[in-house]
Amino acid sequence: MLNRLPPLNSIKAFHAACRHLNFSRAADELGVTQGAVSKQVLALEDFIGTKLFERTATGLELTVEGNSIKDVTLPAFDMLMSGFSRYERRSPRSQKVRISTLASFASSYLAPRLDRLEQAFPNIQLEILTSDRLVDHSREEIDFSIRYGRGISPDLVCDRIGTADLVPVCHPSFDLTKPKMRRLQVFSTNEWRAWEDQRGDRLTRKGTPIIVEEFVVAICAALSAQGMALLPELIVRDHIEQGRLMQFGEPIADWPYTYYIAMLPQASRDRHVAAVVDWLKTDIAGVPAI
Repeated sequence: MLNRLPPLNSIKAFHAACRHLNFSRAADELGVTQGAVSKQVLALEDFIGTKLFERTATGLELTVEGNSIKDVTLPAFDMLMSGFSRYERRSPRSQKVRISTLASFASSYLAPRLDRLEQAFPNIQLEILTSDRLVDHSREEIDFSIRYGRGISPDLVCDRIGTADLVPVCHPSFDLTKPKMRRLQVFSTNEWRAWEDQRGDRLTRKGTPIIVEEFVVAICAALSAQGMALLPELIVRDHIEQGRLMQFGEPIADWPYTYYIAMLPQASRDRHVAAVVDWLKTDIAGVPAI
């Protein structure tokens, strides 16, 4: 005898499939993909060790065991719904938008715009989570993420934001005439070699690079006049406009990586998430290219 419960999401998907006898319509109801519903139902079938649906020429039909599970679990879910209904007066989860992003984007772009974000969305609670790991949107409570890369994922909707340019920057006091200059290299493929190839500038042959793993480290070093860096236009624009950094040459155009917004397809149907994403896209598009 089983002494544990199956995942509640599997039961929820099973109930939606019972109502519609169609995985596609069940997915529409739940705001997920048809594949997600199918996987949840399969997980429940694996848990109990028997099939719950049979495919017929007209669609799906419940098996005997499927009907039995339905009769047992539906009243239990109705009881749960009734028990939690008295908490509806509390702020719904949909009024919270959780953004997972890199520290470089959060510190250089989002943080200086918090006042404007709050003014634009006074009824939305924003949560900004910084991490360089690849989050699992299907398992974690993340509404959308902002990452840096090629922006290609089979399971996510990805939209590039900003330009794909890398801009050469340094502190205004940094001496570019020194025989040896410290340059900060962030990419495993040498961005300075690409800059030299595109621009014909031999400046990069003065000195050796210091390799760092994160943009935020390169920005901090450049802001402290500790070296020069080639960084994404989107995260250095404010620093240049406000005089904290200086651009000293032409950017690398069309670098293969850029910042992008990524989310599950159903996340874009949440009006609060869509509003925040649209605001970011509009704000970023209004930043003039260097």
